[in-house]
Amino acid sequence: MGRAPEQTPHEKAEATLHAMKEFKRYLDGLEKDLSRTSKKYSNREIAQGVGFVAAGIHEALNYLEIVKNVIVKTERVVAKRNTGSQSAALSASPDE
Repeated sequence: MGRAPEQTPHEKAEATLHAMKEFKRYLDGLEKDLSRTSKKYSNREIAQGVGFVAAGIHEALNYLEIVKNVIVKTERVVAKRNTGSQSAALSASPDE
């Protein structure tokens, strides 16, 4: 079996962000479904349990957003650093 070519760190970050976006979409839908479901049940314990699950999903979405922001900021810093090191390398090379 052939292996897929190695991804650059930027490609890995993009793939991770895409996967996180899909996971967020899934969790958003699940949270909405649970909210609707909890309203259907007259049994207080069931409705409360479903509400706790929905609250947990909401917290997971908050943490997912934090991780996304960290990845985006890290990508910016790395891109800026790479641009700076390329500029320094170009200015250090002698012109002929």
